[in-house]
Amino acid sequence: MKQKPVGTFVVLTMLLISMVLAACQPQATQTTQAPAAEASATTAAPVVETSAATAAPAAGEPVRGGTVELIIPEEPPMLNYYMTTAAVVLQVAAATSTTTLEEVDPNGEFKPVLATEIPTIENGGLSKDYLTVTWKLKPNLKWSDGVPFTSDDIKFTWEAITNPASGAVNVQGFNQIASIETPDDLTAIIHYTTPYNGYILQFSYGIFPRHACGTPDTMTTWDWNKKPVGMGPFVVSEWVAGDSITMKPNPYYFIAGKPYLDRLIFKIVPAGAVQTAMMKTGEAQVQLWPSETKQEYDTLLAGVGQQVMVPSLWNTAIDLNLSKPFDNDPTATVPHPILGDVRVRRAISHAIDYTTLANDVITNADITTSPMAYGWSKCDLARIYDYDPEAAKALLEEAGWKVGGDGIRVAQGAMYAKDGTRLSLELLSYEWGPMQKAQQTLVENLKVVGIEVKPQTADMSLLFGAYGENGTLSVGNFDMAVYDRSIPLMPQSRLEQVYSTTSIPGPDNQSGHNWTRWVDPEVDRLLADAGGTFNLDAARADYCKLGEQILDQVPQIFLFIIKDGYGFSNKVHGYNVSTWGSMTWDVQNWWLEP
Repeated sequence: MKQKPVGTFVVLTMLLISMVLAACQPQATQTTQAPAAEASATTAAPVVETSAATAAPAAGEPVRGGTVELIIPEEPPMLNYYMTTAAVVLQVAAATSTTTLEEVDPNGEFKPVLATEIPTIENGGLSKDYLTVTWKLKPNLKWSDGVPFTSDDIKFTWEAITNPASGAVNVQGFNQIASIETPDDLTAIIHYTTPYNGYILQFSYGIFPRHACGTPDTMTTWDWNKKPVGMGPFVVSEWVAGDSITMKPNPYYFIAGKPYLDRLIFKIVPAGAVQTAMMKTGEAQVQLWPSETKQEYDTLLAGVGQQVMVPSLWNTAIDLNLSKPFDNDPTATVPHPILGDVRVRRAISHAIDYTTLANDVITNADITTSPMAYGWSKCDLARIYDYDPEAAKALLEEAGWKVGGDGIRVAQGAMYAKDGTRLSLELLSYEWGPMQKAQQTLVENLKVVGIEVKPQTADMSLLFGAYGENGTLSVGNFDMAVYDRSIPLMPQSRLEQVYSTTSIPGPDNQSGHNWTRWVDPEVDRLLADAGGTFNLDAARADYCKLGEQILDQVPQIFLFIIKDGYGFSNKVHGYNVSTWGSMTWDVQNWWLEP
């Protein structure tokens, strides 16, 4: 249904809800996902399509007690999601540390959690100049150590995340906050320097307790990062490195009578075959991102469990480093000897067989061409340098890369590489079945046009680590990396973080995610323009122009988007898998059949 034109700012909350629903469009069935000014007179909401969440079958009244073991493929580096982009962190942290002011439920609607209501102009929570947001908190809330939760904790979270030495990387809109007032324990008044159209999602990765953390400039070393005092249904009781994370119920959880379970144990098991075997024997009851398709998985676990699929937000792409790696210079000053030439990047784009990769290798994934792949900001853009090996070869010849004796090209008059340099690049990813399949296909595709690609697997904590932790992508020590990423419903802050020239990481900008070191003044202009309006149609137009720049300049090559999958034992009940939530977003409702 198309909404009638209305005042943009006044109905922002209603539009946001429509956006959530629009983003829940069904995706092709697939293997699982691993491990973002002046008001306009009118705005129309997009046509809405919804997809139902999948709930556990009814099995009587909940039963108390029992232990659920959950399999995760990688050990999270921490449970502070403001400090990392590793998807596995949120899967675990949601059970303990990331309870928020609001949440998006499986039906795509915003619901207050720690807040009494979502701030809008109608209820007085959003000022008419769109610069002030007032959050009212529910009374009598306590942290997991029994200390009262207050508005000062919201203020502390802002202070911590915006501290230059904090190491925070997920900083969505926090730099647009001028100040936070706390007139009483249950009221936080946030003043913005400019209107921030993502204010509802401002604290979507959780809130820090001032009394239980540390100083903002020491966030990277907080004990809280691995043993958080949180508001979630569980608390960490033991963390055995490389093996498991055990949680027990939060005695001060704000929903009376929950959680039902006595214990959660997250088992760290990298090998897919071992994971599935544990589910089959009943050693584990929940599995994150099974490597088998749903049909294969359900056959293997017949009578024992099933794989539950849900539309995903995770968009797989290749990052191409435009800056010289391993030179101790995090800036974009010195071009990459191979990838610094846009003709080489365009040739790589021409060399990839996107249809075979998505439909036959990954199996029925949806091909994507830009970061705006879902929701109200979705852009249906045609790939400029689509699959055409002969065009790729011609571009490489033009760029001074000649075929060598073994079929791999060498530099002869290349723009940045010395003559004789082999056209050889490393392609990083992490250990997860679909990523390994994508790597191998890319190796084969690029070899056809004379590019040698060496696939490498990196630990998630190293690959996606913060600049201060010498994270591979953040410091720029890579050639290419293929991995999945997402953007939030209100994507402005994430897009600025990834594509703005000012977001190139360095000692003084550790939260930047412009890992490709892409410098493009037109992109900076588009982002500034989009960030200065709540007119969703105008913002989307700017985002789509950004997508066109990505397709033309090729700092990234978008490949496919697939579904999230979770394995559940038939003995686990009460779960409700959501596009917008993690594996444990509703773990307080789970119960185990005796």
